[in-house]
Amino acid sequence: MIVPNLNADLRMTVEEFLAFTDSRPDEERWELIEGVPVLNASPTNYHQMICDNVVRYLMNHAEAHDCAWVALSGTGMRVPASPHSLPWPDIQVLPEIPIGDATPVAEDAVFIFDVLSKSDRAGTIAWKRRAYASIASCRHVVTIAQATCLVVRYDRDDDWAGHRITAIGDDLELPALALAIPLQRIYRGIPLKPPSRRSR
Repeated sequence: MIVPNLNADLRMTVEEFLAFTDSRPDEERWELIEGVPVLNASPTNYHQMICDNVVRYLMNHAEAHDCAWVALSGTGMRVPASPHSLPWPDIQVLPEIPIGDATPVAEDAVFIFDVLSKSDRAGTIAWKRRAYASIASCRHVVTIAQATCLVVRYDRDDDWAGHRITAIGDDLELPALALAIPLQRIYRGIPLKPPSRRSR
């Protein structure tokens, strides 16, 4: 996916985008990027397994420790840096359980996770990181490679520098939530390939 660049008067608003997606089949995965609706490729089974592994671990921890925050997937995220965008992170950790009417849109998040796909380009990944960084409550953004053991955590307190974790025996530390997820749990059931030289 390439980040589009349209004149402001041609950009779709978030409200127009939501009306558009309401008319589309439920199995389609759309994002609004700089006013342009983008249809994402269907996720692979391994992509979904990683997402399920992370959400399950987070929610088991939240239940065991009576945490106020909640982890969920399948919700668009408003980003102040781009009011004509509604990116769709794979997982977001909200500071508290949402109240009020059901909505496909979240306004804030403490953590955002994206499981990377073959269709993700470096420019798009960088754009999303900048967009997520504009959410005042967001402390960390995490990207997870799908086939190779590679997790990168970007931290607000470190000016969004990336911290790479490549050993399956290590943990992904989540300071804002006061917990750590073993990479073995993130990649549970995933047949990982040996890391490339660029990943080391």
